[in-house]
Amino acid sequence: MSRMPATAALISAVALVAAGLAGQTGSAQSSSKVDDLIAKNLRAKGGLEKLRAVQTSKQISHMTVQGMDGTLTMYGRRPNLTRQEISVSGQVIINAFDGTTPWLINPLTGSSAPIIISGPQADAIRDQSDFDGPLVDYRTKGYTIELVGLETMNGKKVQHLKLTGKNKPVQHCYLDNDTGLEAKIVTESPAGQLEQELSDYRDVDGLKVPFSIRTLSNGAVMGQITVDKVELNPTLDDSLFKMPVK
Repeated sequence: MSRMPATAALISAVALVAAGLAGQTGSAQSSSKVDDLIAKNLRAKGGLEKLRAVQTSKQISHMTVQGMDGTLTMYGRRPNLTRQEISVSGQVIINAFDGTTPWLINPLTGSSAPIIISGPQADAIRDQSDFDGPLVDYRTKGYTIELVGLETMNGKKVQHLKLTGKNKPVQHCYLDNDTGLEAKIVTESPAGQLEQELSDYRDVDGLKVPFSIRTLSNGAVMGQITVDKVELNPTLDDSLFKMPVK
């Protein structure tokens, strides 16, 4: 429901006791500020209790990617089951995660047979499958969050958080300083930076959901997603997330 990228603070060693104590004090203050910003973000979305009450979700959007129009349907089920269906050029591309195995059906490659995904693409699907996103219970999930500071983005003040997780890409989350909601998420990768700009937040059963998402790669616009409908707690069968038998 509230997926977003993550990054972590670098910890420096100190030789002097006095410097070490000063470092600990600064760290505590920074950690407290991070927790305050995350608490504000969760309240702005509708509150942690309401977020955790959502067990399943379905989102239907229309999208434009590199000049092609299509439809994107996303399904999610707690704690980490996901499925995305992209309808484009008369074909349907499916990628999903059943909690254990990430898999893909891509007829644009010339075959409609389901395949198990491995490598960086599989890692990305696993990372995105966290139903609540990394900000909720981030310490338990092994993330470290650094407050980079207050910045200006598109004329608005944003709080820049950097999240790092073990064996995960570094991510940056920019929270609108006024609303507390995510304005932008940036994921670092060997190929560069993937950016998601989120806007047009609307109320869905008491929760705030972004209805406009623009995606950029290394600063170049790659696509636009406009949400048409969001359903919370729809009935979703387990088979929806399992890879079909070949």
